[in-house]
Amino acid sequence: MTVLRIEDLHTVVRSRGRDLPVVRGVSLDVDAGEIVGLVGESGSGKSFTALSVLGLLPEGARVTSGRILVDGEDLVALRERDRRTRRGSTVAMIYQDPMTALNPLMTVGAQIAEGLRAHGIRGPEAKRRTLAAIEEVGLPKPDRIARSYPHRLSGGQRQRVVIASALALRPRVLIADEPTTALDVTIQQQILALVDELRTEHDLAVLWITHDLGVVARIAARVAVMYAGRVAEQAGTRELFAAPQHPYSAALLASIPSPTDTERGPLPQIGGAPPDLAALPAGCPFEPRCAYREDRCATGEPEPVHRGGSDTACFVPRERWGVRGDAMEEPA
Repeated sequence: MTVLRIEDLHTVVRSRGRDLPVVRGVSLDVDAGEIVGLVGESGSGKSFTALSVLGLLPEGARVTSGRILVDGEDLVALRERDRRTRRGSTVAMIYQDPMTALNPLMTVGAQIAEGLRAHGIRGPEAKRRTLAAIEEVGLPKPDRIARSYPHRLSGGQRQRVVIASALALRPRVLIADEPTTALDVTIQQQILALVDELRTEHDLAVLWITHDLGVVARIAARVAVMYAGRVAEQAGTRELFAAPQHPYSAALLASIPSPTDTERGPLPQIGGAPPDLAALPAGCPFEPRCAYREDRCATGEPEPVHRGGSDTACFVPRERWGVRGDAMEEPA
């Protein structure tokens, strides 16, 4: 069952007297008990998509059109007062850096309880649920952890506290924005396993935002690849890794080093730079960097088509990429 459905979402940021399109027609679904990976370069619109869902856009940014449905309810159409009640209880977020997500002047137990109190849960019940949330994420001695300040905990413990805070109200949708970036590999694997376990236990719909394709391969059932504010390709994780249908997806995968490939030379690079949102090209936004571009790519932006197990916004089928279909060279 689809829990989160984003339909043709458009979000802009006001800058120097004009609206810059940071999210351009994004559509994707996340089912109950499913993890969908959202990947792409910095500036591709991943985090703005997440913040649009939560209704936490920075000053000057706003959703201009589209729908964000959670269990059929359109969050965009709600008044801010009503949307605030859905934040935490319906949709919650794990942030990238727990040290900035947590208040250094409050104990972690007080911070978890603060979210509960905002939704009308107080007194002994708030304390009970705070300790239960801490215990659920695998932290020992919940009473001691609850009395601790963030600086007294390790990075992995702080991230578990952030997860506990996000899940304390039993939301239907969990958005994870690069939650393992600042952690070492061992702790990263523990956090991935924890989220996967909680996803199964609570039938969560999880949108996992990351730059790390290895993490996507580890936990996500499906992947959406973003570029210049749009979804360039959506596919099952196995299908995407086996045969990407968009040149940008192929370029990202070709840049992953393989520990078993000792004969390979320098890793392929994507030439050029992402487009300026204030001066997007008339055609496909990836066209200036694409080694497989055709004349029509410069004049029209492709709509998604189903091809090779993927929904891809590209005019050029993979079979026309020739011998360079598994890599990306810098355009001349």
